[in-house]
Amino acid sequence: MEEDYKAKVRNGHELKNMYDEVTNTLDIRSNGLYPSNVLSNLCSNGFSFDGMVCGSMEGFLQSLKRKDPDKQRQICSMKGGNARKMSVTSWQTDQIVWWRGQAIDRQGDEFQNLVRRAYRAMFEQNERFRTALMQTRGMTLTHVSGENNRYKTILTPAEFCGILTELRNNHDMRDKSRELAEKSVSRKKLIYLHGFGSSAASGTVVSLRALLPDFDVVAPDIPVDPAEALPFLRGLCMNEVPDVVVGTSMGGMYTQQMRGYNRICVNPAFEMSTKSKVLTVGTHEYFKPRKDGATHFEITREIINHYAEMEKRQFDGITDADRAQVWGLFADNDQQVNCKELFLQHYWQVVHFGGQHRMDDNVIREVLVPLIKKIV
Repeated sequence: MEEDYKAKVRNGHELKNMYDEVTNTLDIRSNGLYPSNVLSNLCSNGFSFDGMVCGSMEGFLQSLKRKDPDKQRQICSMKGGNARKMSVTSWQTDQIVWWRGQAIDRQGDEFQNLVRRAYRAMFEQNERFRTALMQTRGMTLTHVSGENNRYKTILTPAEFCGILTELRNNHDMRDKSRELAEKSVSRKKLIYLHGFGSSAASGTVVSLRALLPDFDVVAPDIPVDPAEALPFLRGLCMNEVPDVVVGTSMGGMYTQQMRGYNRICVNPAFEMSTKSKVLTVGTHEYFKPRKDGATHFEITREIINHYAEMEKRQFDGITDADRAQVWGLFADNDQQVNCKELFLQHYWQVVHFGGQHRMDDNVIREVLVPLIKKIV
């Protein structure tokens, strides 16, 4: 994670290091490096709160400035950048904000409790936000670009960082007796990484959970940008300590890079930036909705460049121990991705199966599941 903090340049754009080693301080900024950017209110961390769909925390906060319920609902559902454009200052005159038709004193305890409940809902529901926040353990959180006058802003940096710190500390201080009991049971853990445009709700996840009842199958929604996805997934593996990581297509490309764990790369797409027909600039639709309710996502030229940059380094530092932990599953009739030769330049354990790029239930049952059981 520190390597990501220290990175100075990406794709020709100089990025300031948000982490100060001397003061052990992380400045939260939307244009910062992970996890700084994910903790920003402008990040599209979706969640539901009091029956309202929130496309981002910025959407929720900006919606508080609107009295009209329909307008509030509209702004609440927006992503961060769009919601920010809807900001108004009329509330500042009497310091009154609104939530679902109820007038609330911006300077009162009721407002503070409301905002804390919203952040808690996002923390509990949004895995990406939760993982990013918990990776800041031991750091002091700041937001130097924010407005400090609480009469001019819906949330000051002190209030914002105080809430995040409180969430982080409370999570570590929670009653873990049930979690410890469950982890003490002799159950195996599998992390599944989906392909491009897919989600944790993929059919493969459903099949793996049905066919491996003795396994806990952890399936995250992978962030779209690899600059965010790779450190997120490495942090997830560190927290979950899986017995095996399984990834298909794009997920297979990420799986290869989860060093130190048993890994199965199914039709891995190691050359997304140059050979993928789906990684194109524009708006795309997820095959199935994500956990945060998102149905569409944006691919930019910068994201494609991030793929290209990552692909140059994805096989760096492979050891003999790594080679013994990685298996490649390749379909005989894969018309979309064919990275077997590239795989064999670095690894040697290969399994072939009859089929195409996407695994069907028969392949999962007859090929993948037996290999998982053999490895574990």
